[in-house]
Amino acid sequence: MKNCFIVASFVAFATVGASSAFAADMGNMNMGKSDSAEKVAHGVGVVKDIDTKQNTIILSHQPIKELNWSAMTMAFKVSDEKLLKGVKVGDQVSFDLKGSGMSPVVTAIRPAR
Repeated sequence: MKNCFIVASFVAFATVGASSAFAADMGNMNMGKSDSAEKVAHGVGVVKDIDTKQNTIILSHQPIKELNWSAMTMAFKVSDEKLLKGVKVGDQVSFDLKGSGMSPVVTAIRPAR
C-alpha cells in the first residue's frame, strides 16, 4: 500500500510539473495573438472567392506583420456585407483586419496600389 501511495504521488507530481512546463512553453508561441484584442492589421492579397450569403471572402495574402502571419490563403468574415460590393475574384486588394487570434474580421477592403 505504501508503494502505491509513493507511485501515485510521483505520478501526480510529474503530471503537474509537466503541464506547467507545457503551459509555459505554449505561452511563448505566437499563434496570431496580438497585444491588444482590437489591434488593426493591414494586408495585401488576391481575392480567391466571395460568399455573399455567408459574408466571407477568401484571400491569398502576403505576410501580415502585425499578426506575425506568413503568406497564406484563408477565409475571413467581413464586418459589413457592403464591403463585398464591387470586389471580384482575381482582384488584388489591400485590407484591414480587426480582432485577435486566428479569426480576425475584415473591416475595410480596397483596390491595392
